[in-house]
Amino acid sequence: MENNIMEFTLPPAPRGLCFDRNDFVKTNFSVDNFLAEHQNVASLETMRDDLGVYLKVLRLAMIELINKDYANFVNLCATLIGFDKAIVKIQVPLGQLNDEVVSVKQCLEDAMKELSMWMSQRHGLQKKKQLLKHYSQTINCLKTLDNILQNISSKKKQEQVALADRAAMQYNQLKFSIAKCDSITKPEHKVKYKELGDKLIQTLNELLFKFYNNNDEENLLKTLITLASLDRVRESEMLIRKQAVAPLLQDIINEPTLQKSKEGLQGIYERILSLLDTKLKLLLTVTQHSKLSFLVKKYRFLVNCFWCEVESRLEVNLASIFAPGNPQIFYRRYSESIHFLRKLEEYCSADDIKLMRDSAEYKSFQRRWNLPVYFQIRFQEIAGSYEAVLQKSPTVEHNNDFVLRETHKCWNAVHECWTEGVYIEALAHKFWKLTLQMLSRYATWANAYCTQRIPSQKFEPTNVNKNLIDNSINIYVDVQTLLRKLPQLLELVQTKIPIDNKDLLGQSLRSSETVLEGTKEKVKECIVNELYDNFNVHLKQVSDIPRLYRKTNRSVPTKPCTYIDVVSNALNEFNQEASKKLDNVFTMELFESLFNVMTVSYYKYVEDVLTSVQKTEESLRRLKQIREMSSPQSSDSAGMTDGDKIRLQLNVDVVSYGALARSLRLNVNSVHKFSQLSTMVTEAVKNIDIK
Repeated sequence: MENNIMEFTLPPAPRGLCFDRNDFVKTNFSVDNFLAEHQNVASLETMRDDLGVYLKVLRLAMIELINKDYANFVNLCATLIGFDKAIVKIQVPLGQLNDEVVSVKQCLEDAMKELSMWMSQRHGLQKKKQLLKHYSQTINCLKTLDNILQNISSKKKQEQVALADRAAMQYNQLKFSIAKCDSITKPEHKVKYKELGDKLIQTLNELLFKFYNNNDEENLLKTLITLASLDRVRESEMLIRKQAVAPLLQDIINEPTLQKSKEGLQGIYERILSLLDTKLKLLLTVTQHSKLSFLVKKYRFLVNCFWCEVESRLEVNLASIFAPGNPQIFYRRYSESIHFLRKLEEYCSADDIKLMRDSAEYKSFQRRWNLPVYFQIRFQEIAGSYEAVLQKSPTVEHNNDFVLRETHKCWNAVHECWTEGVYIEALAHKFWKLTLQMLSRYATWANAYCTQRIPSQKFEPTNVNKNLIDNSINIYVDVQTLLRKLPQLLELVQTKIPIDNKDLLGQSLRSSETVLEGTKEKVKECIVNELYDNFNVHLKQVSDIPRLYRKTNRSVPTKPCTYIDVVSNALNEFNQEASKKLDNVFTMELFESLFNVMTVSYYKYVEDVLTSVQKTEESLRRLKQIREMSSPQSSDSAGMTDGDKIRLQLNVDVVSYGALARSLRLNVNSVHKFSQLSTMVTEAVKNIDIK
């Protein structure tokens, strides 16, 4: 039940009332709020009637309740008679009991305070006792440790190891005790503690290198464990680095050694790695021993001792290897260095490899190789030499399945990015970008050539620029060859780039494929425009047909005009040459585009001639009517008119034009305006009587 409803159960209300019975038992019930909430539920008359109905229900419920518990109501007054005297009677005993309880409570509180005071005093005495105990242990440990360290040098080797271990245990105990009683420890004891600690560490370090020089693996391992128990792992690693590793590398990593080495930097790296199999093998074996696996701070000899010292000396003593001026030398030295790192990682565990790659020295070593400068040099070499090949006009060379020299150089350039001696794995993303850029550059060059417009005055108006068409065809052929070879390039790159999702390379290459495929339309547009510009000159000769038949008394035409023969011969010649290089599909697309634009122009020229003929005939007809009116006796002889011959010639030309399109395997019904053109000339000659 809600918090604002009292724990009271009302009798059930009849169904259909406009209010909820629980509204009346809410703690915040208000008549005004009740009316405001229900003013939109029912009218006041309805609410009055519903309230009256529920009032009757409440009255009946009250009567039933009284009838049910009537006996209790009657006996209630009788039960309460004399109850006040009983209350007065028990007041005195209850007051006495209360006083006794308060007295007992006070006694308990006093006892608790006294007990707490004694407990506090006892706790203080215990702390002082413990403090004195630790102080006593400190004095004893100082004496014991001093005696051990004085006797350790005079003992035999095995005893030295045992005493060193015992001294380490005493020192750890001393360290704990003196930390607990620092407040009462005398200054001279603290000085003694520091001196003994330094002497212990010095003794252990001397034993460490003594056993290392004697090639004593067992005792060397025990000494390292003892040093680890003193939390001296990092200090021991630094000592090993400076006194064991550094002297060996001093004569290897320097400029004179690099100049004298026949194998160059590779020879130096081999000598460095050989130390792990010879003079440093004992340290490598011992620091990786299974008995050290329990340590929280483990010895990382390869990373903290060997690698850090090697990297430091490479940066300081062989800074010349990082110079990127000569890309060939830079590539060789970088590759040799990366190979050295991989060989070094073969000596490491998985944890050591991660630790080495995360180390500041490793990151610094990688940064020293100025890969951006190296790539910029390679970019200038590859892209610059390729750009120099791209001329305004393509050069036919026929090399490696390619017709043009520019395409062959493009293919060589993209392959050069991934060849040994150039490609570096760390620059994979940059070389891939360069590959895509050069493919895009080739497509841009091809499109630019196909869209150029050569000044017409250099050629006769009736001549086709055969060089432009041949080069455009060669570009199309080379682009198709290049597209067929791109999967080979993708397979090569996928073997070079170490990424999990190889599909990303294919997806990025598709954009280049799309750009290259776009050159097809440019080539087609170039060839069509060039052929159309030439053929349109001949098609315009349709306008000369009326001059051939006006008042010339020429015979009825049965052969097409010369311009149709010229266009037909030129197209057949082009078809024979193009079919040797182009695929049938592209050839058909060329002819479809060509005839679409030619037929639109041809239709207009023929329409203009027919319109002109019709206007001329109408003028002659009006003139004839005037003459007949002035000279009724004269009449012209019937026969085929010059206009009819012109229409017939146009019909013959259009039929021959359609036959030319069909000979090129075109569907003339799909050619723009051809159906209208054919219908127009057919309608023009249908009423001509040919005898």
